[in-house]
Amino acid sequence: MASDAQGPEVVRPWVEQGGGTCPALVDRQNVLGKLLNVKYVPYLIAVDEAGRLCRGIAPVNIDDAAFRADLESWAMTGAVPLAWQEAGGEAGPAWSASPRGREADARYQFAVALLEQGAREEAMAELRRAFRLDPENWIIRKQLWAVEHPEAFYSGPVDYAWQKRRRQAEDAERE
Repeated sequence: MASDAQGPEVVRPWVEQGGGTCPALVDRQNVLGKLLNVKYVPYLIAVDEAGRLCRGIAPVNIDDAAFRADLESWAMTGAVPLAWQEAGGEAGPAWSASPRGREADARYQFAVALLEQGAREEAMAELRRAFRLDPENWIIRKQLWAVEHPEAFYSGPVDYAWQKRRRQAEDAERE
């Protein structure tokens, strides 16, 4: 599943490039993130066919060789890797935000609606407002970045060095 305010059109090439053979869901409104109290991306929820949680909710880096090997082994054998068993990473209780957090989410939702209508500039303005209200919400931050700078997200490998520089600049501005 992907979390992307811009919808399945921008996610589809990544699924195809990865050779995905199962349906890929796109959570434009961040419903799952709010349900699980997760404010960062990417994260992984590993659930087996019986509905058992096999890995606590935690950040994920698919480029990390050890993680990728564990993921591939679990997908092929169903055996839960030891590293997953020992890791924490459980999500907190269902999302309950402060008034600022609720306003940030409302602005995020409005931005998604604006993107669906093709109003990119207006959507970016709402995402900027949402980010100012909840600067620790990485879902909002990364969606803003992806809309403003699609070349750093959708034109080849994700540019993590660009993200790090952008984060440092934004954090310096907020201080």
